[in-house]
Amino acid sequence: MRANRGVSAVSRRAVLAGLTTGLAAAWGCNPHKDQIRPDNLLGRIGGRQGQVIEPKKCALRMAVVTRPFRDPIINEVAWRSVDEQAVAPEERLALQANGIRMGRITGELPRELESLLNAPPPNQVEPITFLVPEGTQELLTVCDPVAQASLLMNRDRRVTGKDYSEAAGFYRVTPEHHDGEAVALRLTPEIHHGPVQRSYQPLQQPTPYSPQEFKIADGQQQDSLRDLAANLVVEPQQAVVLGCLPDQERSLGAFLFTASADHPDRRSQRLVLIWAARNQVGVLDDKAKKGGDAEGPAGPGLTARPTAAKDEAAR
Repeated sequence: MRANRGVSAVSRRAVLAGLTTGLAAAWGCNPHKDQIRPDNLLGRIGGRQGQVIEPKKCALRMAVVTRPFRDPIINEVAWRSVDEQAVAPEERLALQANGIRMGRITGELPRELESLLNAPPPNQVEPITFLVPEGTQELLTVCDPVAQASLLMNRDRRVTGKDYSEAAGFYRVTPEHHDGEAVALRLTPEIHHGPVQRSYQPLQQPTPYSPQEFKIADGQQQDSLRDLAANLVVEPQQAVVLGCLPDQERSLGAFLFTASADHPDRRSQRLVLIWAARNQVGVLDDKAKKGGDAEGPAGPGLTARPTAAKDEAAR
Protein backbone atom coordinates (compact mmCIF):
# COMPACT_ATOMS: atom_id res chain seq x y z
CA MET A 1 0.00 0.00 0.00
CA ARG A 2 2.83 2.42 0.78
CA ALA A 3 4.54 1.61 -2.54
CA ASN A 4 1.36 2.38 -4.49
CA ARG A 5 0.94 5.76 -2.81
CA GLY A 6 4.54 6.65 -3.66
CA VAL A 7 4.11 5.76 -7.30
CA SER A 8 0.90 7.79 -7.43
CA ALA A 9 2.66 10.88 -6.04
CA VAL A 10 5.51 10.54 -8.55
CA SER A 11 2.99 10.20 -11.37
CA ARG A 12 1.17 13.38 -10.35
CA ARG A 13 4.41 15.37 -10.23
CA ALA A 14 5.33 14.08 -13.69
CA VAL A 15 1.96 15.08 -15.16
CA LEU A 16 2.18 18.61 -13.68
CA ALA A 17 5.70 19.05 -15.00
CA GLY A 18 4.58 17.96 -18.44
CA LEU A 19 1.67 20.42 -18.47
CA THR A 20 3.94 23.28 -17.40
CA THR A 21 6.45 22.48 -20.10
CA GLY A 22 3.68 22.27 -22.73
CA LEU A 23 2.20 25.65 -21.80
CA ALA A 24 5.62 27.30 -21.84
CA ALA A 25 6.32 25.85 -25.25
CA ALA A 26 2.95 27.00 -26.57
CA TRP A 27 3.55 30.51 -25.25
CA GLY A 28 7.00 30.66 -26.82
CA CYS A 29 5.73 29.44 -30.17
CA ASN A 30 2.59 31.56 -30.28
CA PRO A 31 3.13 34.35 -32.88
CA HIS A 32 0.15 36.34 -31.43
CA LYS A 33 1.18 36.24 -27.78
CA ASP A 34 1.24 40.06 -27.53
CA GLN A 35 -2.42 40.21 -28.46
CA ILE A 36 -3.57 38.20 -25.46
CA ARG A 37 -1.66 40.10 -22.81
CA PRO A 38 -3.96 41.68 -20.21
CA ASP A 39 -2.81 45.24 -20.92
CA ASN A 40 -3.54 44.93 -24.63
CA LEU A 41 -6.90 43.33 -23.90
CA LEU A 42 -7.88 46.23 -21.65
CA GLY A 43 -6.66 48.69 -24.24
CA ARG A 44 -8.92 47.18 -26.88
CA ILE A 45 -11.92 47.18 -24.55
CA GLY A 46 -11.44 50.68 -23.17
CA GLY A 47 -10.49 52.42 -26.40
CA ARG A 48 -8.27 55.45 -25.84
CA GLN A 49 -6.33 55.27 -22.63
CA GLY A 50 -6.86 58.06 -20.08
CA GLN A 51 -10.34 58.95 -21.35
CA VAL A 52 -12.37 60.98 -18.85
CA ILE A 53 -15.98 59.94 -18.40
CA GLU A 54 -18.69 62.18 -16.93
CA PRO A 55 -22.50 62.16 -16.83
CA LYS A 56 -24.44 63.64 -19.72
CA LYS A 57 -24.85 67.38 -19.25
CA CYS A 58 -26.39 70.32 -21.09
CA ALA A 59 -25.41 73.98 -21.01
CA LEU A 60 -28.34 76.40 -21.08
CA ARG A 61 -27.71 80.06 -21.81
CA MET A 62 -30.46 82.64 -21.45
CA ALA A 63 -30.48 86.29 -22.52
CA VAL A 64 -33.32 88.72 -21.78
CA VAL A 65 -33.73 91.79 -23.99
CA THR A 66 -35.86 94.56 -22.46
CA ARG A 67 -37.27 97.35 -24.61
CA PRO A 68 -40.14 99.86 -24.46
CA PHE A 69 -43.60 98.36 -24.86
CA ARG A 70 -44.40 97.46 -28.50
CA ASP A 71 -40.82 98.15 -29.55
CA PRO A 72 -40.65 97.14 -33.26
CA ILE A 73 -37.36 95.22 -32.93
CA ILE A 74 -38.59 92.66 -30.41
CA ASN A 75 -42.22 92.87 -31.43
CA GLU A 76 -41.84 92.56 -35.23
CA VAL A 77 -38.29 92.48 -36.63
CA ALA A 78 -37.04 89.59 -34.49
CA TRP A 79 -40.07 87.41 -35.24
CA ARG A 80 -39.54 87.61 -38.99
CA SER A 81 -36.57 85.28 -38.52
CA VAL A 82 -38.31 82.97 -36.04
CA ASP A 83 -39.87 79.68 -37.12
CA GLU A 84 -42.97 79.45 -34.94
CA GLN A 85 -44.00 76.29 -36.82
CA ALA A 86 -41.21 74.47 -34.94
CA VAL A 87 -43.67 74.21 -32.03
CA ALA A 88 -46.27 71.47 -32.38
CA PRO A 89 -49.65 72.86 -33.60
CA GLU A 90 -51.58 71.95 -30.44
CA GLU A 91 -48.92 73.46 -28.18
CA ARG A 92 -48.60 76.58 -30.35
CA LEU A 93 -52.36 77.24 -30.34
CA ALA A 94 -52.55 76.81 -26.55
CA LEU A 95 -49.68 79.26 -26.06
CA GLN A 96 -51.11 81.85 -28.45
CA ALA A 97 -54.49 81.63 -26.72
CA ASN A 98 -52.67 82.75 -23.57
CA GLY A 99 -50.68 85.53 -25.21
CA ILE A 100 -47.35 83.67 -25.57
CA ARG A 101 -45.22 83.46 -28.71
CA MET A 102 -42.55 80.78 -29.05
CA GLY A 103 -40.37 79.57 -31.88
CA ARG A 104 -36.89 78.67 -33.03
CA ILE A 105 -34.35 80.81 -34.84
CA THR A 106 -31.55 79.29 -36.92
CA GLY A 107 -28.20 80.83 -37.77
CA GLU A 108 -27.35 84.46 -37.26
CA LEU A 109 -29.71 86.75 -35.39
CA PRO A 110 -31.22 89.78 -37.15
CA ARG A 111 -28.75 92.64 -37.19
CA GLU A 112 -31.03 94.87 -35.09
CA LEU A 113 -31.45 92.20 -32.41
CA GLU A 114 -27.72 91.44 -32.40
CA SER A 115 -27.04 95.13 -31.75
CA LEU A 116 -29.32 95.06 -28.70
CA LEU A 117 -27.58 91.99 -27.31
CA ASN A 118 -24.16 93.61 -27.71
CA ALA A 119 -25.17 97.06 -26.49
CA PRO A 120 -22.63 98.82 -24.23
CA PRO A 121 -23.44 99.79 -20.63
CA PRO A 122 -25.82 100.83 -19.21
CA ASN A 123 -27.97 98.83 -21.66
CA GLN A 124 -25.63 95.83 -21.69
CA VAL A 125 -27.30 92.40 -21.80
CA GLU A 126 -25.61 89.77 -19.62
CA PRO A 127 -26.60 86.21 -20.56
CA ILE A 128 -26.77 83.65 -17.76
CA THR A 129 -25.33 80.15 -18.21
CA PHE A 130 -26.43 77.00 -16.37
CA LEU A 131 -24.67 73.62 -16.56
CA VAL A 132 -27.46 71.09 -16.05
CA PRO A 133 -27.31 67.27 -15.84
CA GLU A 134 -29.48 65.66 -18.49
CA GLY A 135 -33.08 65.31 -17.36
CA THR A 136 -32.67 67.82 -14.52
CA GLN A 137 -35.12 70.71 -14.30
CA GLU A 138 -33.70 74.23 -14.26
CA LEU A 139 -35.83 77.19 -13.17
CA LEU A 140 -35.29 80.33 -15.30
CA THR A 141 -36.61 83.68 -14.12
CA VAL A 142 -38.35 85.64 -16.87
CA CYS A 143 -40.04 88.46 -14.92
CA ASP A 144 -39.67 90.33 -11.66
CA PRO A 145 -42.16 89.92 -8.79
CA VAL A 146 -45.23 92.14 -8.70
CA ALA A 147 -47.45 92.92 -5.74
CA GLN A 148 -50.68 92.04 -7.55
CA ALA A 149 -51.53 90.25 -10.80
CA SER A 150 -54.96 89.52 -12.26
CA LEU A 151 -54.76 87.02 -15.13
CA LEU A 152 -57.19 85.56 -17.63
CA MET A 153 -56.26 81.94 -18.39
CA ASN A 154 -57.55 80.20 -21.53
CA ARG A 155 -57.75 76.43 -20.94
CA ASP A 156 -59.53 74.22 -23.48
CA ARG A 157 -61.35 77.29 -24.86
CA ARG A 158 -62.63 78.18 -21.41
CA VAL A 159 -61.50 81.49 -19.99
CA THR A 160 -61.13 81.79 -16.24
CA GLY A 161 -59.72 84.56 -14.10
CA LYS A 162 -57.35 84.27 -11.18
CA ASP A 163 -55.75 86.83 -8.91
CA TYR A 164 -52.24 86.48 -7.51
CA SER A 165 -50.37 88.37 -4.83
CA GLU A 166 -46.58 88.71 -4.67
CA ALA A 167 -46.35 86.86 -7.98
CA ALA A 168 -43.30 86.12 -10.14
CA GLY A 169 -43.00 84.31 -13.47
CA PHE A 170 -40.63 81.49 -14.40
CA TYR A 171 -39.96 78.90 -17.05
CA ARG A 172 -38.89 75.44 -15.90
CA VAL A 173 -36.64 73.96 -18.59
CA THR A 174 -35.75 70.25 -18.80
CA PRO A 175 -32.98 69.37 -21.32
CA GLU A 176 -32.31 65.94 -22.81
CA HIS A 177 -29.60 64.77 -25.22
CA HIS A 178 -31.13 64.25 -28.66
CA ASP A 179 -29.93 62.86 -31.98
CA GLY A 180 -26.56 64.08 -33.20
CA GLU A 181 -25.54 67.17 -31.25
CA ALA A 182 -29.08 68.42 -30.62
CA VAL A 183 -30.77 69.05 -27.29
CA ALA A 184 -34.49 68.44 -26.67
CA LEU A 185 -36.01 71.07 -24.37
CA ARG A 186 -39.27 70.93 -22.48
CA LEU A 187 -40.38 74.40 -21.37
CA THR A 188 -43.11 74.76 -18.73
CA PRO A 189 -44.34 78.14 -17.41
CA GLU A 190 -44.77 78.60 -13.67
CA ILE A 191 -46.17 81.25 -11.36
CA HIS A 192 -44.80 81.51 -7.82
CA HIS A 193 -47.03 83.54 -5.55
CA GLY A 194 -48.12 84.29 -2.03
CA PRO A 195 -46.10 84.74 1.16
CA VAL A 196 -42.86 82.86 1.67
CA GLN A 197 -43.57 79.88 3.90
CA ARG A 198 -41.22 77.58 5.74
CA SER A 199 -41.61 73.84 5.35
CA TYR A 200 -39.74 70.79 6.59
CA GLN A 201 -38.98 68.23 3.91
CA PRO A 202 -37.81 64.71 4.83
CA LEU A 203 -34.42 63.59 3.58
CA GLN A 204 -33.91 60.17 2.08
CA GLN A 205 -32.13 57.96 4.58
CA PRO A 206 -29.33 55.53 3.60
CA THR A 207 -31.00 52.69 5.51
CA PRO A 208 -34.56 52.19 6.76
CA TYR A 209 -33.24 52.02 10.32
CA SER A 210 -31.53 55.44 10.27
CA PRO A 211 -33.17 58.25 12.23
CA GLN A 212 -35.41 60.46 10.11
CA GLU A 213 -33.84 63.81 9.17
CA PHE A 214 -35.44 66.91 7.67
CA LYS A 215 -34.30 69.98 5.76
CA ILE A 216 -35.76 73.46 6.06
CA ALA A 217 -37.12 74.92 2.81
CA ASP A 218 -38.48 78.44 2.38
CA GLY A 219 -40.58 79.15 -0.69
CA GLN A 220 -43.83 80.35 -2.20
CA GLN A 221 -46.75 78.42 -3.55
CA GLN A 222 -46.05 77.23 -7.11
CA ASP A 223 -48.52 76.92 -9.98
CA SER A 224 -46.98 74.76 -12.69
CA LEU A 225 -48.92 75.25 -15.95
CA ARG A 226 -48.14 71.85 -17.47
CA ASP A 227 -50.93 72.10 -20.04
CA LEU A 228 -49.03 75.07 -21.54
CA ALA A 229 -45.70 73.22 -21.78
CA ALA A 230 -43.92 73.09 -25.15
CA ASN A 231 -41.22 70.82 -26.58
CA LEU A 232 -38.49 71.97 -28.97
CA VAL A 233 -35.34 70.39 -30.38
CA VAL A 234 -32.40 72.81 -30.60
CA GLU A 235 -29.29 72.33 -32.74
CA PRO A 236 -25.96 74.06 -31.90
CA GLN A 237 -26.71 77.02 -34.22
CA GLN A 238 -30.31 77.48 -33.08
CA ALA A 239 -32.04 79.31 -30.24
CA VAL A 240 -35.47 79.26 -28.66
CA VAL A 241 -37.27 82.62 -28.72
CA LEU A 242 -39.97 83.50 -26.18
CA GLY A 243 -42.18 86.57 -26.23
CA CYS A 244 -45.74 87.78 -26.01
CA LEU A 245 -48.68 89.03 -28.04
CA PRO A 246 -48.93 92.55 -26.55
CA ASP A 247 -52.55 93.06 -27.58
CA GLN A 248 -53.75 90.38 -25.15
CA GLU A 249 -54.00 92.32 -21.93
CA ARG A 250 -54.13 90.37 -18.64
CA SER A 251 -52.89 87.22 -20.41
CA LEU A 252 -50.15 84.95 -19.11
CA GLY A 253 -47.88 86.25 -21.89
CA ALA A 254 -48.44 89.85 -20.82
CA PHE A 255 -47.62 88.90 -17.22
CA LEU A 256 -44.42 87.05 -18.15
CA PHE A 257 -43.03 89.38 -20.82
CA THR A 258 -44.23 92.90 -20.01
CA ALA A 259 -43.72 95.15 -17.01
CA SER A 260 -45.84 98.07 -15.94
CA ALA A 261 -44.51 101.34 -14.58
CA ASP A 262 -45.88 104.36 -12.77
CA HIS A 263 -46.37 106.09 -16.11
CA PRO A 264 -48.00 104.24 -19.07
CA ASP A 265 -45.33 105.51 -21.48
CA ARG A 266 -42.65 103.70 -19.44
CA ARG A 267 -44.11 100.24 -19.77
CA SER A 268 -41.56 97.70 -21.02
CA GLN A 269 -41.59 94.47 -23.00
CA ARG A 270 -39.15 91.53 -22.92
CA LEU A 271 -37.84 89.01 -25.40
CA VAL A 272 -36.12 85.86 -24.04
CA LEU A 273 -33.58 83.79 -25.99
CA ILE A 274 -32.37 80.36 -24.84
CA TRP A 275 -29.46 78.48 -26.41
CA ALA A 276 -28.55 74.89 -25.56
CA ALA A 277 -25.39 72.82 -26.01
CA ARG A 278 -24.29 69.41 -24.76
CA ASN A 279 -21.15 67.54 -23.88
CA GLN A 280 -20.16 64.47 -25.84
CA VAL A 281 -21.99 61.30 -24.90
CA GLY A 282 -20.45 60.71 -21.50
CA VAL A 283 -17.05 62.17 -22.50
CA LEU A 284 -15.63 65.40 -21.13
CA ASP A 285 -13.98 67.31 -23.97
CA ASP A 286 -10.42 68.64 -23.78
CA LYS A 287 -11.41 72.29 -23.28
CA ALA A 288 -13.68 71.43 -20.38
CA LYS A 289 -10.99 69.26 -18.77
CA LYS A 290 -8.55 72.17 -18.87
CA GLY A 291 -11.13 74.52 -17.39
CA GLY A 292 -11.34 76.57 -20.58
CA ASP A 293 -14.51 78.11 -21.93
CA ALA A 294 -15.47 76.55 -25.22
CA GLU A 295 -17.41 78.65 -27.68
CA GLY A 296 -20.72 79.10 -25.97
CA PRO A 297 -24.08 78.15 -27.39
CA ALA A 298 -25.04 81.80 -27.53
CA GLY A 299 -22.77 82.33 -30.50
CA PRO A 300 -20.32 85.14 -31.21
CA GLY A 301 -20.58 88.46 -29.48
CA LEU A 302 -22.21 87.09 -26.30
CA THR A 303 -20.41 86.51 -23.04
CA ALA A 304 -21.82 84.68 -20.07
CA ARG A 305 -20.96 84.72 -16.44
CA PRO A 306 -18.40 81.98 -15.83
CA THR A 307 -20.41 79.70 -13.57
CA ALA A 308 -24.01 78.95 -12.77
CA ALA A 309 -23.33 78.98 -9.02
CA LYS A 310 -23.44 82.77 -8.83
CA ASP A 311 -26.66 82.81 -10.83
CA GLU A 312 -28.24 80.28 -8.50
CA ALA A 313 -27.24 82.37 -5.50
CA ALA A 314 -28.60 85.51 -7.13
CA ARG A 315 -31.91 83.81 -7.77
